[in-house]
Amino acid sequence: MFLKGIYAGKPAIFQLTVLLLLVLAGAVFSSLIAMGLFYMIYGLHADITLYPDMMRLLQLISAIGTFLFPALALAWLCSSNPKEYLSIGKMPKGQILLLTFLSVFLLSPSISLTGILNKQMELPSFMEPVENWMRSQEETAEQLTLKLLAGGGIITLFFNLIVIAVAAGVTEEFLFRGALQRIIGKWTQNHHIIIWSAAIIFSAFHMQFFGFLPRMLLGAYFGYLLYWTRNIWIPVFAHFVNNAFAVISMSDAKLKDNEFITGDISTQNLLPYTIVAIVALFFFVRCCKKLKISGSPILNS
Repeated sequence: MFLKGIYAGKPAIFQLTVLLLLVLAGAVFSSLIAMGLFYMIYGLHADITLYPDMMRLLQLISAIGTFLFPALALAWLCSSNPKEYLSIGKMPKGQILLLTFLSVFLLSPSISLTGILNKQMELPSFMEPVENWMRSQEETAEQLTLKLLAGGGIITLFFNLIVIAVAAGVTEEFLFRGALQRIIGKWTQNHHIIIWSAAIIFSAFHMQFFGFLPRMLLGAYFGYLLYWTRNIWIPVFAHFVNNAFAVISMSDAKLKDNEFITGDISTQNLLPYTIVAIVALFFFVRCCKKLKISGSPILNS
């Protein structure tokens, strides 16, 4: 078929270049479509941050164009079997989904602790302009997220879950775990290097530096899920659960101020929370061992 597998035998640097070009083209094209649609409806001088519904739609279009399209296109160009290239397997069994859900829940306290540590980061004094820019980026991202979550009711929550949990889970996993890990795997057979390299790039891509460590750890966890199961739908589900938990907690007036839910732990509660995180991490490891066995593609073939 047309262009299918045309770059299958090309070296990793060539395929990576192709992926970067596809990401750039997808980002530009989707932005043109999204902003063109917005300006056509609301006019050239409209402020998009005043229209949360349009922000959600534009976020969805951007995610598809920037993440999903490049991953699918690369798989088509670089393999005669795109589904295998991206590790698109059968939908996981209920037992695997339950173990995945539990593992995400059990890992959350440790992720929150690394987030607290990451927020304490301070650069040397001569790099103060860089640190100020990084904090500005962080504040801008937080403000956009709050505006994206603006509004109340089940309908708003539903669309936020579609955009921030479902769409982000599918599109980002297809790109970073499905496509990028496959390319890195052409350089080395060491799965730890493959997984952590993709996780670092995944976290850096979000341009939120004071959340770099927790996002990198999550990315690595998603990568190991793919390595253990060879099924992209499992890290997609884990990504969905993580994001859905954040959306639900930030959308509820009581939950969004609860430090044990948000992860912004106060000093007086830091020690008990750390103990909880250590205990949860122990069960997380046990859960992952069961998940590794249950999710084996050999057992589910």
